[in-house]
Amino acid sequence: MTKKHKPNKWIREIGEVILALIVAWAGYQGLALVTGTSLPIVAVVSDSMYHDSAFDQWWVSHGEFYQGIGINQTQFVSSSFPNGLSKGDLIFVVNQKPKVGDVVIYQRNAITIIHRVIEVKDNGYVIRGDNNPVSDENGAPISSQRIRGKAVAAVPLLGFPRTLIFEIFRI
Repeated sequence: MTKKHKPNKWIREIGEVILALIVAWAGYQGLALVTGTSLPIVAVVSDSMYHDSAFDQWWVSHGEFYQGIGINQTQFVSSSFPNGLSKGDLIFVVNQKPKVGDVVIYQRNAITIIHRVIEVKDNGYVIRGDNNPVSDENGAPISSQRIRGKAVAAVPLLGFPRTLIFEIFRI
């Protein structure tokens, strides 16, 4: 009688996990190639773009600032993500030149920031979170070299695993 040799269940499980990670990494790299940005998918990890009320109510408390810089309510509504973004949203990003009203992703040191372009200048973009009291970098333009892309779509809640990692480990 010969003994049947069963493959070790744990080795197979570990192999499947490693294969899944390789496939996910390759898919992400392919998406980066297609979108033209090194950050094709980004999770919102803060409330800086959050609107705590319906748009009309939000505009009552924030519209004065935007009107002061030449963006009226109609223009804001026609911009990307006029209702803001929530913590845990998963953002899809492409490499396109942003314009006023677009939500962009840029790097501040090792941190990825997701905010709205409020002014285009010759030397870069003035950017601000919809829920922030002041513009990023005290209103100094963010150079186009730091912009990683423009947000084109958002899926609610799918970014929460990434948000949890940020909350726990600050990475």
